[in-house]
Amino acid sequence: MKIAVLTDSTSIIDPQIKRKLNIKVLPLPLLVNGKTYYEKYYHDYVELKNDLGKSQCFLSAGQVSVEALQEIVDDLIEKGYTDVICVHIDDSISGLGSNLRSFAIKQRNKINIHLVDSYSFGIIEGKLTQLVGEWVAAGEDWQTIKPKILQARNKMHTLVIMKNLKHISTTGYIKNGVSSVEKTLLNPKTLLRFGQDGCLEVTNTFSQYGRLFKEVRREIAPAYQEMAGDLKISIMMIQNKRNQQIVSKLITLLNRVYPVAKIDMHEMPLSMIAHIGEQSIVISWN
Repeated sequence: MKIAVLTDSTSIIDPQIKRKLNIKVLPLPLLVNGKTYYEKYYHDYVELKNDLGKSQCFLSAGQVSVEALQEIVDDLIEKGYTDVICVHIDDSISGLGSNLRSFAIKQRNKINIHLVDSYSFGIIEGKLTQLVGEWVAAGEDWQTIKPKILQARNKMHTLVIMKNLKHISTTGYIKNGVSSVEKTLLNPKTLLRFGQDGCLEVTNTFSQYGRLFKEVRREIAPAYQEMAGDLKISIMMIQNKRNQQIVSKLITLLNRVYPVAKIDMHEMPLSMIAHIGEQSIVISWN
């Protein structure tokens, strides 16, 4: 048995760890005004990032083609892999998981594809992928890894702060029944969480960041009480002046309330932005 580890481009993993564990990445197509881009190409990344925030630029996520999936799988088969464990973006905000399940059924006579819905994206998706990579490198098989990765997933949490829900209305859905009009107009600041079933749901809307940050603090509190100094909080955003000012206030609050927790910041990949918009901020902890 030879197992490959695959994730998608919304997953945030240190490049050195990715190389060390031989983790493969499926690039998600990014759409702007009918044109397709891929984050893996540097010129695409630079062009799209420069255009973000312009009135005519609406970045959305496209569907991965069967041909793109087949190319990756055929390459793995040629290299002698018998199994693929794929950790992917949450089902409620992307159709990737559904496409992968259909594709896996058609490939079952050639290679075994095992899917893990991350119930998140970004840092949490990356951490789960890294765990799978480490277990595969240690010689563990899918039957051993499956219960462990599901248990690890249950201990990881993600919140999303959004000022506009129009991206969600084009790429996925919100569990607690927000209509398409409300998704577009819900204002001014919306806090959402990925629930225990993986579905994205609105917790509340806020007129002030101060009140919103108090709710974030309340969400993190149980994990801090259990883990204290082992708690890691990651904040993902587009690194611009506006976001840095907002996040600076959040970090000040978290440092005061949770002084021994480890807090780090990450540039949000364009693939994440395509699902939630460039003004969003994502907070994950485990």
